[in-house]
Amino acid sequence: MKVILTGPPGIGKTSVVRSVVRMLGDRAVGFWTEEVRDRQSGRRKGFRVVTTWEDSALFASKTFTSKKLVGSYGVNVEIFERVAVQPLWDELERIGDRIVVIDEIGKMELFSRSFRELVRALVQDPSLSLLATIPIRDVHPVVREVRRLKGAVLVEVSRENRDSLPSDILTLLKN
Repeated sequence: MKVILTGPPGIGKTSVVRSVVRMLGDRAVGFWTEEVRDRQSGRRKGFRVVTTWEDSALFASKTFTSKKLVGSYGVNVEIFERVAVQPLWDELERIGDRIVVIDEIGKMELFSRSFRELVRALVQDPSLSLLATIPIRDVHPVVREVRRLKGAVLVEVSRENRDSLPSDILTLLKN
């Protein structure tokens, strides 16, 4: 089963994913991204990737110098690949009945060719279960492919459904 979450920025996609990961425990393998805010001003200053194997790293920041930019954020593709993408590639042979979690298939992450290849491998493998998030808009051909994936369940996260979604998603993934 493949469950794809979408919705506008800040609606709670990552919160839903983290709740599902907590409920799945060791059955979840993958990563999510979260905002990093300045402690004094409260303003967002970057994004961190956090893995189910308890690794994390800042991979996009307003202070990074990079040719890969999303708005004012420089993206360090090498950090993202080292912390999240390569370990997940390494884990693919041992996935078994675990659920692969990817939050998110977005502009910053898609700078990585290895990530694009990983996403395509995951969505094309009928034996793998996947919980992933995508932006509300098709910001990249890979996002468009995932949105139109046959047999996948596409769910738009809203204020009205975000609290009940984790248990609904868990039910879908267990079937």
